[in-house]
Amino acid sequence: MGALSIIRFRNAVKETRDVGFIFFTMAIGMAVGTKFYLLAVAGAVVISLMILVMMRFDWFARDMASQILRVQVPNGVPFDTLFDAPFVKYTHTSELISVDTIQSGTLTELTYSIGLKKSNRVQEFIAELRRLNGNNKVTLIAGYNSTDL
Repeated sequence: MGALSIIRFRNAVKETRDVGFIFFTMAIGMAVGTKFYLLAVAGAVVISLMILVMMRFDWFARDMASQILRVQVPNGVPFDTLFDAPFVKYTHTSELISVDTIQSGTLTELTYSIGLKKSNRVQEFIAELRRLNGNNKVTLIAGYNSTDL
């Protein structure tokens, strides 16, 4: 356990899978360092096969719970109710995070945190948003709840 306390993470590790890979490589390294070569090889093979099976069948994968949506609308458009219909149709949650003016005040950029109902209808959702915002830029950033803006 003393060897595990040596590691100091400079950045917060958001994925538990990354921590698992770090501990996996440390265990194999300690087995090789103590000259338990057979244990190191057997452990590497068994754990690698488990990782492959888990990735193949998508076991224990985190669902993408929220995405960041950025929509540009012409300045002066009543944006507070403009996207209500597509949000009700395509999302189960939506929250306005920020409102910014861009391009010398000619456009307003809205940033939402949304949770899509069905991920296979993303193109329809974006097409409907572009129809409502005058064919201006729409950006959907897929991510987890911990997406950094």
